[in-house]
Amino acid sequence: MSQNDRYSIPLTPLEERLTAEAPELLPALTALRQRLGEAAFDQYISPLVALRKVDGKLLVLTKKEMHRSILVGRYMNDLKEVFGAEGVRVIVSQ
Repeated sequence: MSQNDRYSIPLTPLEERLTAEAPELLPALTALRQRLGEAAFDQYISPLVALRKVDGKLLVLTKKEMHRSILVGRYMNDLKEVFGAEGVRVIVSQ
């Protein structure tokens, strides 16, 4: 175990966090799960650091550059449509 692992807190699934932080996004998140399928949703959406909608734009934070690339390349239109966003920005957050 590395020094950093000792102090890290496991990230709870996005759905659980949004229930408390942004419940208005839950219907769209459920629709996204149905659209992407369980496997893709669990791999790329559940582990997101954060998901916010501000002024019609969706902000998506992920921990991995590879996930950012996949979200932008494969799922950008799905995210935009399901959340009714004017635009989507995906950022890697360390």
